[in-house]
Amino acid sequence: MRDGDCTFDALVVGAGPAGVSAALRLQQLGHRVLLVERSAIWPRAQVGEVLTAGVRNIIELLDANDALAAVPHVAHAGSRVLWRSREPDLLQQAGSAIVDRGRFDAALLALAQRRGIEVEQPARLLHLNGAAGDWHVSLLCGESRSRQVRARFILDACGRSAASRVDCAPRLAALWGEVDQSALTELDGTTLVEALEHGWLWAGCLPGRRYRLMLLCDPKAARQAGAASPEARLRAACAASRLLPAAAGLPLLGQVQMCSATPYLAADCWQDGRLKLGDAAFALDPVSSSGVEKAMRFSLQAAVALHTMLGDDGTGSHALARRFFEGRLVEACARHAHWTEAYYGQAWCAGEPFWQARAHYEASADGKLPQELLAALSIERVRLAGYQPPELKPLAAFNPALPLRLHGGAAIVQLPCVVDDRVCLHTALDHPHLERPLAFLENEALFPHLTRLAQPLPLAQLLRQLAAGMPSHKAQRIATWLWQRGLLESVG
Repeated sequence: MRDGDCTFDALVVGAGPAGVSAALRLQQLGHRVLLVERSAIWPRAQVGEVLTAGVRNIIELLDANDALAAVPHVAHAGSRVLWRSREPDLLQQAGSAIVDRGRFDAALLALAQRRGIEVEQPARLLHLNGAAGDWHVSLLCGESRSRQVRARFILDACGRSAASRVDCAPRLAALWGEVDQSALTELDGTTLVEALEHGWLWAGCLPGRRYRLMLLCDPKAARQAGAASPEARLRAACAASRLLPAAAGLPLLGQVQMCSATPYLAADCWQDGRLKLGDAAFALDPVSSSGVEKAMRFSLQAAVALHTMLGDDGTGSHALARRFFEGRLVEACARHAHWTEAYYGQAWCAGEPFWQARAHYEASADGKLPQELLAALSIERVRLAGYQPPELKPLAAFNPALPLRLHGGAAIVQLPCVVDDRVCLHTALDHPHLERPLAFLENEALFPHLTRLAQPLPLAQLLRQLAAGMPSHKAQRIATWLWQRGLLESVG
């Protein structure tokens, strides 16, 4: 398969956090990667500066702590949130930070180059021929140099596209500008979030003593309201707020910018031999500020799916990798949409049309889009809507003399899981008291240990079975965890 120095296991298009995370992880797993970035301007201006606490685990997995240590950032000093009532709440968000996104992206790309990942920048794809496993790619590098390469798989991390997609919420637009932080000293470094009748405001400190003001609103409603400029709309929103009226008249550091912020799921995220990552695959509602983390995390999952296929050319391996990839993608979008609907429904102004539309939304797609993907999204949403956290049973009510068995509502299912960096089918426990099927608990496989619990089993025998494959203290904790949540029931 290999053709000298011009054949790669994966060609990654797009050097943002999603693309570079996938490239770094694939290289860790032993694969040869070519990273292609079309932008010649680097570091490039970028939004999405909030890094939630979960990014730290991803950076550690990629062994990128040293590379990112010098990236300018502002440690999160907490948030003042005016949402459920007309009075603000002060919330702490341990571990999160606001970074200079351009410098963050540049540091990740520089790390990839130091690790030996080949990078073409600026470069773009001119022609693509061949098929999965043997793509023939023509690149235009710089202004005139052409290059021919071969790649087994292509990962598209090029960002948002107008191609076929399922919108997971009503249309949303972001308008933002920046002011000098020294003019707002009373804010004391906190991030502000405020619900307004026709949208919501986010404001926070950026590295370099800049303070960003951002309005999230319905673009159609904004257009219908008149021909006011984006700057006028942003200033009007600040003037109408309780937390940011002082910012309404401040001079801006540059022009107000706009972009789409509609959450969506790309309908063609998996094509034979071509996968989409980051904003090319999905976008989340910015109300959670977790978009960068989720994009990077999904790239790691995509890398595992690709690693599985690269290690086994069989159709079964490819089908399992696809099931895992699409399942994780649908789950991420459905869970986020479920959470944001509930959050929008809690706003003090939840009766207004902007909020009503977002608290009660049913994703839809035209006939050109795969109905299977829409159906999977709908099924996951129904499951989440019906989930009720179990009321934990007190340990004082447990009778060790009575045998145990799996609850009558439990089901044993086959679930795609990651084991040793590859996707495999693993037996899992499903039950209405679980948000998702459960194959592992405390990093221990539940099956085949629990298989015999279809019939009553004495506690001592159950603990012996569990302890045969794990430390006895873990066996006791797992049995307790399952019983308290009603997944095991006493018989007698």
